[in-house]
Amino acid sequence: MRREMRRSLLGAVGLVVCGTVQLAAHPHKPGSSTDGHHPQAARAPDESRRAAAFHLDFFTDIARRCPLACQPRLITQSVLEHRFVSGAPDAPTLERLVSQRNELLDTLRKKLPWLSASWSSDRLAWDAPPGTLEVTERRPRYVVVEICNVTERVLQASVDAGTPDARVAHEIAPGASIPFLVAIQPTADRAQISVHGEQETRALELPVERVVAATLRVQLLDGESKRPVAGRVTVEPSDGRLRYAGPFVENRTFLEKPIVQLAPMRMVAVPFFYADGSCEVEVPPGRVQVRFERGFEHASIDQAVEVAAGERRDVTLASESLLDAKRSGWISGDTHIHWVTNAWNVDLPLADLALVQRAEGLRVANNLTLLHRNPDDAFVKPSQAPMGPVLRYCDSEYHLEMGEEYRNQNLYGHLCFLNLQWLVLPIGTGPQIAGDDSLDYPVNKTAILEAREQGGISIEAHGTGNNHELPLNAVHGLTDSLDQIDPEDYYRLLDCGFQLPLTNGSDHPARVAGCARAYVHIEGEFDYEKWIDGIRCGRTFTTSGPLVFLDVDGQGPGSVIVPDPDKRSQVRVRAISRFPLGRVQIVSNGEVLEEVETQARDATLECPLPLDTSRWVVARCSRNDRWNAIWDADVAHTGAIYSHPEGKPVFKPEAARAWISRMQSHARDILTRGRFANASQRSEATRYVEESIRRYRRMIELHDQARLNDGFQDQKDRLLIQAGFASSRTHAPEFLAACEEATTIAELQKLVEPLTLLRIHINPESRVKISVGAALETVVQHRTARFLVEVHNEARVQSRLQLRAMDQAGTPAVPAEWCALRLVENLVSTSYLTGQEHEWKLVEFR
Repeated sequence: MRREMRRSLLGAVGLVVCGTVQLAAHPHKPGSSTDGHHPQAARAPDESRRAAAFHLDFFTDIARRCPLACQPRLITQSVLEHRFVSGAPDAPTLERLVSQRNELLDTLRKKLPWLSASWSSDRLAWDAPPGTLEVTERRPRYVVVEICNVTERVLQASVDAGTPDARVAHEIAPGASIPFLVAIQPTADRAQISVHGEQETRALELPVERVVAATLRVQLLDGESKRPVAGRVTVEPSDGRLRYAGPFVENRTFLEKPIVQLAPMRMVAVPFFYADGSCEVEVPPGRVQVRFERGFEHASIDQAVEVAAGERRDVTLASESLLDAKRSGWISGDTHIHWVTNAWNVDLPLADLALVQRAEGLRVANNLTLLHRNPDDAFVKPSQAPMGPVLRYCDSEYHLEMGEEYRNQNLYGHLCFLNLQWLVLPIGTGPQIAGDDSLDYPVNKTAILEAREQGGISIEAHGTGNNHELPLNAVHGLTDSLDQIDPEDYYRLLDCGFQLPLTNGSDHPARVAGCARAYVHIEGEFDYEKWIDGIRCGRTFTTSGPLVFLDVDGQGPGSVIVPDPDKRSQVRVRAISRFPLGRVQIVSNGEVLEEVETQARDATLECPLPLDTSRWVVARCSRNDRWNAIWDADVAHTGAIYSHPEGKPVFKPEAARAWISRMQSHARDILTRGRFANASQRSEATRYVEESIRRYRRMIELHDQARLNDGFQDQKDRLLIQAGFASSRTHAPEFLAACEEATTIAELQKLVEPLTLLRIHINPESRVKISVGAALETVVQHRTARFLVEVHNEARVQSRLQLRAMDQAGTPAVPAEWCALRLVENLVSTSYLTGQEHEWKLVEFR
């Protein structure tokens, strides 16, 4: 009777969704009616939340102390329980939560010894005699002890086996039962399990047999060269609890990570360890499952072995390449690592990061220095090296670079600065980052400009979470890429005509290095400056597992296609993964053009590109219909390809208005909670917001306006926005003031003369003359630079303008192979001559 009742309490999912499982996890309130044997048919909503809170504790306790092969499911379910408890907007329904909870509980019953006992008015006894538990020497064995309260009173109970530090008390309602995770130590032939009630402690005895461990000697090899290589190793022995070894087995930063979706965060065990070519692992006798992983470009290798007590067994695992992405120009990298301990304030050795890079197949690691100051601590970490490459760990295969995360939590957001020569000071501003007495000044824009002056790039970190200035920076041409952004926010930026790539980074030590990464396409030999320039040019995709390659007529992400209306353009996607792909989609302008759902690990998807309107096109892949690689494993999302049939980008006024609304809220925040020394500082922050809002509004007004009808103010506004994408100098107050005061085309020409690379004059007979402007002084190899092209179109020609760089060192002149020149096609510039007598174009030179 008791066992049947307990199964209903813990395992049943009835039509009444507030029923039995909630009662199993948490008690009734004192005085609730129950006969001690049958659960109530319905529970109050707060009871459901208490049940979720208990299971959150139970699942995270297992994930921390007794890591299992189902660790990802434990973490996922813990996040769902937390969302339900906190009433989050994305919380699951109670019915879904209970269903998934019970599925996980069933799995745990198979993974762990699950023992049942009942607490009555006068005794505590096993429901059935437990068998002898095998416990390996020197290692605890974890069991679940489920206590059923068969009294008529609420029982406040905790359970331990001689480890009071792990004791946590929970209420058990009459007729209910809840499970406790208990560690059985290999110290005696019988273990005493103590159950502590409010008034007394009762004990259970469990027979124990101590067994000698076996030893696995694991060797990791490259499948082609047969040489030892670094990799991830997962060892699941017969008792289910994962085992650890390798060079970092004593370092908790490598053994556990927080569940970052929980507040406050909880630490759980990492389900694998790193090994540098070989390792030795002690395991209990029986079946052992060993897995070898080596990043996203190699198959996961699994091998099962049977070992006897005391045996020493050699196991050799050889990696199998799925794809050599580097050979086709795709270079993986983590944009956002802090190589420090989980406490954040102590550096880890860079040699260890270099090993992790090779184990993860992570070609580029960007180790970002940040500032943090609070009443108890202040530090600038990581600090192993100055900005720039750490040459000891850089070669033709891997690159380790020091960079910076510049942070303001109160108002502006976080930025990743890569390719720096020196730190951008003050590294962080405002309360929560630089101290409660710190100002929200200087504004982040100032730091971006300083990073740009060094040849660096600025990546918006953490999506739109605390990055309130992302839309401001984007419209000023100050955003080079987007990290960790939700797809819907990305699409909203694309709908405003912005051409922005996606990148990604783990934010180690918050997560495992390389768990989410960017792939960047380069040409020729691997070089970090090329990798950075690939981000500038938008040639990226981001992934937590699958490799997704998108092209339109052979052109990849970052490209602008001007399709021929007489030819059919074709979109093609190839997705490759170590695990079943799930859903692969081609998305354009927010709509799914084509999709396939598959359990295959290699899939190709094609469809024609509609030419009815301007478009952006992306590809994405997921097993769970969530598309942000930072939050879920085995998700990939490409940057966009752009199709401009009429020389115009996608522009949706409603998307611009959404960003305007966000910026208006940001302006109010600056006024109400901003920390500034004086009114001038506050005014500088609000002016940046006001100018950004003005630019979005002008973009809306100019969108449907024929360029031929541009007045002088329209030309001036277009040039002002264009100039922001060409040079950081155009963001100086002096430049902005001069532009505002200009009243003639001649004044504008003089103002932007330092930014002008070429002047094109088309006389009334449509003859073209090109002269060189003053802009091209010094350019850096592999670094794309943008300039203006001034067009004086006396003939009022309306056609497409084409430029080509020619090498005149010989006779005749030939197309230059040492540089590239192309007109930019984006929201502020087009290769089409509009018929205006005076206009400017953006041009890229590399």
